[in-house]
Amino acid sequence: MEVLQNRLDSFLKQKRGKALKWPHPKTWLATPETLAEAGFYFDPSTDDPDNATCFMCNKQVTEWAEDDDPFDIHWKKCAKVCAWANLRCGLRRDADSDGSYVFPDKARLPTSKAMEKARLETFAGQGWRWKHDKNKKHGATSKKMAHAGFVFTPTEADDDTGTCLYCEIALGNWDEDDDPMYVRPRQYREIPTCVL
Repeated sequence: MEVLQNRLDSFLKQKRGKALKWPHPKTWLATPETLAEAGFYFDPSTDDPDNATCFMCNKQVTEWAEDDDPFDIHWKKCAKVCAWANLRCGLRRDADSDGSYVFPDKARLPTSKAMEKARLETFAGQGWRWKHDKNKKHGATSKKMAHAGFVFTPTEADDDTGTCLYCEIALGNWDEDDDPMYVRPRQYREIPTCVL
């Protein structure tokens, strides 16, 4: 479920021969799209028809209300134990009212060791591991990717896409001699707003 599209698709699949749909209207804050982006996939049961589970930390949330924001809920419940909640769901706390990053909490600076560690945690999880870590000489190991500001955001199985959550640059197809610290600026010079 580390693939965003798989999380989205979970809201469309049948379970045990019976189609279970997301039971809440699209006017609610918790939609399949916002839930998937916040790290959740649809994991309903007879007792919990709106259960959503985080792909990284396995946190289950149910009994959603109209004004429940998946990003805020995931942040409040899991930011200390879940890299995705900390990184992706915490972005709103790092921005001012016009969307510019201001980082009122210095521990959340993208260059801080804590944020680099959280990014690194996205490269290994339940059933997946960054494929370039198998080769210690590879230029795009998970440590180098996290240091360069990337989180693991595969688009399909065996994918090696990494994304900067601050400027939304996504790069993949890493070669052994690539260095994420240098490939990124070379590829995307036109993005002067990135904080990394």
